[in-house]
Amino acid sequence: MSKLLKRALKISLIPAILMIAGKAIGIIVPSMIYDLEFFIENNIVGLTSIQILFTDSNITLFVNSISNLTMVLFLAVPTLYFIIKTSIYQTTLQNPRTLVKITKFNILKWITKKDVTFLHIFIWTAFLSMASIITIAHTLQGQTYNWVGVSAGVIALLSIWGTIKTFELETDKIYPKENSYY
Repeated sequence: MSKLLKRALKISLIPAILMIAGKAIGIIVPSMIYDLEFFIENNIVGLTSIQILFTDSNITLFVNSISNLTMVLFLAVPTLYFIIKTSIYQTTLQNPRTLVKITKFNILKWITKKDVTFLHIFIWTAFLSMASIITIAHTLQGQTYNWVGVSAGVIALLSIWGTIKTFELETDKIYPKENSYY
């Protein structure tokens, strides 16, 4: 197995765990807070064999919406953090004014390159995009509130745009723009 594939698999463990944990927490917490009655059924139909069933379709819609939103947010927060952190780091290397502003806000320790790579950002964005696609599909099927699907779509588009901008910043280090030197 290549080093890149091993590294990608190692990086993808945390977002995969967060995706599953976000969905599970989004089901369990509202069920406990609102004391919702649900049943767990073991039926071999489709992709998974365990099904969680609620007594009312409105409750199912509510819990599914909360669990989808929680899953997307569990992935969106670290993804957007990585994108912002890397973008600010790259900008400080190219523009000294940014370094002065970062020092003024006292977040200089926050901006380091040591733990975030483009591969990190790409994998986290891929997981966030998958979670958003699942949420949008549930919205189109009427299993999730519309605002949750729209929010997931906007968050996914922002993270994809940020990933593309980060890629452009990374490639500018290797292939600098010629017009900046003239």
